[in-house]
Amino acid sequence: MSHVLRAKDQRPPALVVAAGIEEAEGVRTTDAPAGNMIEFRGISKTYGASVALHGTDLAVRKGEFLSLLGPSGSGKSTILNIIAGAIAPTTGAVVLDGTDVSTVPPRDRGLGMVFQNYALLPHLNVFDNVAFPLRIRGLSKADIEQRVRNALERVGLVGYEHRKPREMSGGQQQRVGIARCIVYSPSVILMDEPLGALDKKLRDQLQGEIKRLHRELGTTLVYVTHDQEEALNLSDRVCLMNGGRIAQLGTPDELYFEPVSEFVADFVGESNLIDAVIQANGTVQFDDTRVMNVKNTEGHAVGTRVKVLVRPERIAVVDSSFGSPTASDANECTGTISQISFVGGMTRLELKLTSGRSLLVKTLSAPAVERAPLGQSLTVRWSARDTVVLKK
Repeated sequence: MSHVLRAKDQRPPALVVAAGIEEAEGVRTTDAPAGNMIEFRGISKTYGASVALHGTDLAVRKGEFLSLLGPSGSGKSTILNIIAGAIAPTTGAVVLDGTDVSTVPPRDRGLGMVFQNYALLPHLNVFDNVAFPLRIRGLSKADIEQRVRNALERVGLVGYEHRKPREMSGGQQQRVGIARCIVYSPSVILMDEPLGALDKKLRDQLQGEIKRLHRELGTTLVYVTHDQEEALNLSDRVCLMNGGRIAQLGTPDELYFEPVSEFVADFVGESNLIDAVIQANGTVQFDDTRVMNVKNTEGHAVGTRVKVLVRPERIAVVDSSFGSPTASDANECTGTISQISFVGGMTRLELKLTSGRSLLVKTLSAPAVERAPLGQSLTVRWSARDTVVLKK
């Protein structure tokens, strides 16, 4: 079998993956459910006695933006590298658009890759970096010029064609990396923490651009990040990993408002997690005597110990000096302010209840809130609809 890249080629492996060089021979087609671009079928990865990824089934839909989210060592990068072919699975099959590619090398999978460290060739200018995967494919000069120009227009770098990477900011270099990836229109783009090296303002800006590009291109995009806000903002679905397993797979609002476990609730956003006991249908008891209305107790018998989630921004201050009461079906309690943190548009309050429990409240900033003295009594209220009993 002849390969586009031969043994004598000395290109860095990262650039080979980024170039997305395809090879049609030596792969086999398998039956795949319509609509799935990537499938993991019983994929696992072990290193001796260490398990990086437990047996995993995962399907990524065509045109979907899926984020792999989780703490360090959770298995998210292992999944990405197995898709890319950078590491081989210990068990299972990887299927790309109906083709089993489990043993196909990275250069033959036709994927696009964007890295955190940009992976640009320092001796080439912007135009030549973006043109790199097209020249490997042997496209004509006119076609290369047209495609590179279109890619640079998409990422806002027209006029930067002759600059070297060292003459550009980090955000501009990452745009070059994205342009090099999209220039050959891969069906799947993999992004490995592409914004991790940038400051917050640049990250926010590039998030918007990545979201726009995904919408315009319609390609399948798998994105690794440890930043929960980034994952929630960008994704159609989020795959939250923990300990080499999928903790929850769902839409951003499902993970945020309907977490299936304490880990998910605690990892995705700030939360109040309250130990309680199921008292009756729709109510729980906490702090020994207090009763709280909840969204749903289905699947939990009376007397079962559970964790109840209340997001701090769903809690409203109802003290007369702060505002008017809201929600007729509310739970209500009173505590004293133990801490106030002003963070621009939001103010973060910690209340100490009479039971000794702390309750976190986030509210829109207002002078009355910001200037409230520590120890002041405060009544808060939240809806039963925002009070979720965790499933496990």
